[in-house]
Amino acid sequence: MTDGPATTAPEDELEEVVEAETRWLSWKEAGASSVRDAAKRLPPPEDFAATDEPEFDDPFASTRSAKEWARDAFVALLDVQFRRPATRTLLPLAYILSVASFGVGLPIAFVVLMWQASVWLGVLALLVAVPLGVTIAAAVRLMLEFADNAALLAGRVEHIGDLADGLFQALSDVAEPVNQLSEDVRAVQFWRFRKKK
Repeated sequence: MTDGPATTAPEDELEEVVEAETRWLSWKEAGASSVRDAAKRLPPPEDFAATDEPEFDDPFASTRSAKEWARDAFVALLDVQFRRPATRTLLPLAYILSVASFGVGLPIAFVVLMWQASVWLGVLALLVAVPLGVTIAAAVRLMLEFADNAALLAGRVEHIGDLADGLFQALSDVAEPVNQLSEDVRAVQFWRFRKKK
Protein backbone atom coordinates (compact mmCIF):
# COMPACT_ATOMS: atom_id res chain seq x y z
CA MET A 1 0.00 0.00 0.00
CA THR A 2 2.77 2.38 0.81
CA ASP A 3 4.65 1.36 -2.34
CA GLY A 4 2.13 3.09 -4.65
CA PRO A 5 2.34 6.64 -3.29
CA ALA A 6 6.08 6.33 -2.59
CA THR A 7 6.86 5.52 -6.22
CA THR A 8 4.81 8.41 -7.64
CA ALA A 9 6.53 11.10 -5.54
CA PRO A 10 10.04 10.35 -6.92
CA GLU A 11 8.59 10.16 -10.44
CA ASP A 12 7.04 13.62 -9.98
CA GLU A 13 10.35 14.91 -8.69
CA LEU A 14 12.12 13.29 -11.62
CA GLU A 15 9.72 14.98 -14.05
CA GLU A 16 10.34 18.34 -12.35
CA VAL A 17 14.09 17.82 -12.55
CA VAL A 18 13.93 16.83 -16.23
CA GLU A 19 11.69 19.79 -17.02
CA ALA A 20 13.99 22.15 -15.14
CA GLU A 21 17.03 20.65 -16.90
CA THR A 22 15.50 21.16 -20.34
CA ARG A 23 14.53 24.73 -19.45
CA TRP A 24 18.07 25.32 -18.15
CA LEU A 25 19.56 24.00 -21.40
CA SER A 26 17.27 26.22 -23.45
CA TRP A 27 18.18 29.17 -21.22
CA LYS A 28 21.87 28.40 -21.64
CA GLU A 29 21.53 28.31 -25.42
CA ALA A 30 19.46 31.51 -25.46
CA GLY A 31 21.88 33.28 -23.13
CA ALA A 32 24.91 32.24 -25.16
CA SER A 33 23.30 33.36 -28.41
CA SER A 34 22.24 36.72 -26.91
CA VAL A 35 25.75 37.31 -25.56
CA ARG A 36 27.19 36.42 -28.98
CA ASP A 37 24.72 38.80 -30.64
CA ALA A 38 25.66 41.57 -28.20
CA ALA A 39 29.35 40.97 -28.85
CA LYS A 40 28.72 41.25 -32.58
CA ARG A 41 27.01 44.62 -32.04
CA LEU A 42 30.02 46.03 -30.18
CA PRO A 43 32.77 47.66 -32.24
CA PRO A 44 36.14 45.90 -32.39
CA PRO A 45 38.66 46.87 -29.67
CA GLU A 46 40.94 48.72 -32.07
CA ASP A 47 38.11 51.20 -32.76
CA PHE A 48 37.79 52.19 -29.07
CA ALA A 49 40.29 55.04 -29.39
CA ALA A 50 38.83 56.34 -32.64
CA THR A 51 37.25 59.77 -32.65
CA ASP A 52 34.73 61.33 -34.99
CA GLU A 53 37.23 63.79 -36.33
CA PRO A 54 39.23 62.89 -39.41
CA GLU A 55 42.95 62.52 -39.01
CA PHE A 56 45.03 64.96 -41.01
CA ASP A 57 48.69 65.22 -41.70
CA ASP A 58 50.90 67.94 -40.33
CA PRO A 59 49.54 71.06 -42.03
CA PHE A 60 53.04 72.44 -42.49
CA ALA A 61 54.65 69.31 -43.94
CA SER A 62 53.95 70.22 -47.57
CA THR A 63 52.13 72.77 -49.65
CA ARG A 64 49.36 70.30 -50.46
CA SER A 65 48.69 69.49 -46.80
CA ALA A 66 48.77 73.20 -45.94
CA LYS A 67 46.14 73.89 -48.61
CA GLU A 68 43.95 71.04 -47.35
CA TRP A 69 44.28 72.28 -43.77
CA ALA A 70 43.48 75.87 -44.82
CA ARG A 71 40.39 74.66 -46.70
CA ASP A 72 39.25 72.55 -43.71
CA ALA A 73 39.83 75.45 -41.31
CA PHE A 74 37.86 77.82 -43.54
CA VAL A 75 34.98 75.34 -43.81
CA ALA A 76 35.06 74.82 -40.02
CA LEU A 77 34.89 78.58 -39.44
CA LEU A 78 31.85 78.85 -41.71
CA ASP A 79 30.04 75.96 -39.98
CA VAL A 80 27.86 78.16 -37.78
CA GLN A 81 25.53 75.30 -36.80
CA PHE A 82 28.40 73.17 -35.42
CA ARG A 83 27.53 70.10 -37.45
CA ARG A 84 30.97 68.54 -37.05
CA PRO A 85 33.66 69.04 -34.44
CA ALA A 86 36.47 71.31 -35.62
CA THR A 87 38.62 71.60 -32.53
CA ARG A 88 41.60 69.73 -33.93
CA THR A 89 41.38 71.52 -37.27
CA LEU A 90 41.29 75.01 -35.76
CA LEU A 91 43.92 74.51 -33.04
CA PRO A 92 46.92 75.32 -35.29
CA LEU A 93 45.20 78.47 -36.54
CA ALA A 94 44.31 79.57 -33.01
CA TYR A 95 47.86 78.89 -31.84
CA ILE A 96 49.49 80.85 -34.68
CA LEU A 97 47.16 83.85 -34.25
CA SER A 98 47.44 83.86 -30.45
CA VAL A 99 51.23 83.66 -30.41
CA ALA A 100 51.51 86.30 -33.13
CA SER A 101 49.15 88.74 -31.44
CA PHE A 102 49.72 88.12 -27.73
CA GLY A 103 53.12 86.45 -27.55
CA VAL A 104 54.88 88.81 -30.02
CA GLY A 105 52.59 91.79 -30.61
CA LEU A 106 51.79 92.58 -26.99
CA PRO A 107 55.45 92.66 -25.81
CA ILE A 108 56.45 94.79 -28.82
CA ALA A 109 53.63 97.25 -28.12
CA PHE A 110 54.65 97.30 -24.45
CA VAL A 111 58.29 98.11 -25.34
CA VAL A 112 57.29 100.85 -27.83
CA LEU A 113 54.94 102.52 -25.34
CA MET A 114 57.55 102.43 -22.58
CA TRP A 115 60.26 103.67 -24.97
CA GLN A 116 58.09 106.67 -25.85
CA ALA A 117 57.68 107.50 -22.17
CA SER A 118 61.36 107.21 -21.28
CA VAL A 119 64.52 105.53 -22.58
CA TRP A 120 65.15 103.89 -19.20
CA LEU A 121 61.58 102.51 -19.09
CA GLY A 122 62.06 101.29 -22.68
CA VAL A 123 65.21 99.35 -21.74
CA LEU A 124 63.48 97.90 -18.67
CA ALA A 125 60.46 96.96 -20.81
CA LEU A 126 62.80 95.31 -23.34
CA LEU A 127 64.22 93.11 -20.56
CA VAL A 128 60.73 92.20 -19.38
CA ALA A 129 59.24 91.74 -22.87
CA VAL A 130 61.13 88.55 -23.80
CA PRO A 131 60.08 86.52 -20.72
CA LEU A 132 56.59 88.01 -21.01
CA GLY A 133 56.27 86.88 -24.63
CA VAL A 134 57.54 83.37 -23.82
CA THR A 135 55.17 83.13 -20.86
CA ILE A 136 52.21 84.23 -22.95
CA ALA A 137 53.10 81.73 -25.71
CA ALA A 138 53.40 78.92 -23.13
CA ALA A 139 50.06 79.84 -21.56
CA VAL A 140 48.37 79.88 -24.97
CA ARG A 141 49.89 76.50 -25.78
CA LEU A 142 48.68 74.98 -22.51
CA MET A 143 45.15 76.34 -22.95
CA LEU A 144 44.93 74.96 -26.47
CA GLU A 145 46.26 71.57 -25.37
CA PHE A 146 43.61 71.56 -22.67
CA ALA A 147 40.97 72.25 -25.33
CA ASP A 148 42.37 69.41 -27.47
CA ASN A 149 42.30 66.97 -24.56
CA ALA A 150 38.77 68.03 -23.65
CA ALA A 151 37.67 67.33 -27.24
CA LEU A 152 39.31 63.88 -27.15
CA LEU A 153 37.71 63.16 -23.79
CA ALA A 154 34.28 64.14 -25.11
CA GLY A 155 34.71 61.72 -28.02
CA ARG A 156 35.67 58.91 -25.69
CA VAL A 157 32.77 59.61 -23.33
CA GLU A 158 30.41 59.42 -26.30
CA HIS A 159 31.99 56.09 -27.27
CA ILE A 160 31.56 54.77 -23.72
CA GLY A 161 27.90 55.83 -23.88
CA ASP A 162 27.48 53.78 -27.06
CA LEU A 163 29.11 50.80 -25.35
CA ALA A 164 26.78 51.20 -22.37
CA ASP A 165 23.76 51.10 -24.68
CA GLY A 166 25.02 47.85 -26.19
CA LEU A 167 25.70 46.41 -22.74
CA PHE A 168 22.23 47.37 -21.55
CA GLN A 169 20.70 45.59 -24.54
CA ALA A 170 22.80 42.48 -23.89
CA LEU A 171 21.82 42.43 -20.21
CA SER A 172 18.17 42.85 -21.14
CA ASP A 173 18.46 39.85 -23.47
CA VAL A 174 19.93 37.76 -20.65
CA ALA A 175 17.53 38.93 -17.91
CA GLU A 176 14.55 36.84 -18.98
CA PRO A 177 16.42 33.51 -19.12
CA VAL A 178 18.03 34.28 -15.74
CA ASN A 179 14.61 34.93 -14.20
CA GLN A 180 13.35 31.66 -15.68
CA LEU A 181 16.35 29.79 -14.26
CA SER A 182 15.72 31.36 -10.86
CA GLU A 183 12.13 30.13 -10.93
CA ASP A 184 13.28 26.66 -11.99
CA VAL A 185 15.80 26.44 -9.16
CA ARG A 186 13.11 27.41 -6.66
CA ALA A 187 10.79 24.75 -8.15
CA VAL A 188 13.34 21.96 -7.73
CA GLN A 189 13.58 21.16 -4.05
CA PHE A 190 16.07 18.32 -4.05
CA TRP A 191 18.06 19.86 -1.22
CA ARG A 192 15.25 19.58 1.30
CA PHE A 193 15.21 16.44 3.34
CA ARG A 194 12.06 14.39 3.43
CA LYS A 195 10.70 13.31 6.72
CA LYS A 196 10.83 9.57 7.12
CA LYS A 197 7.65 7.95 8.21
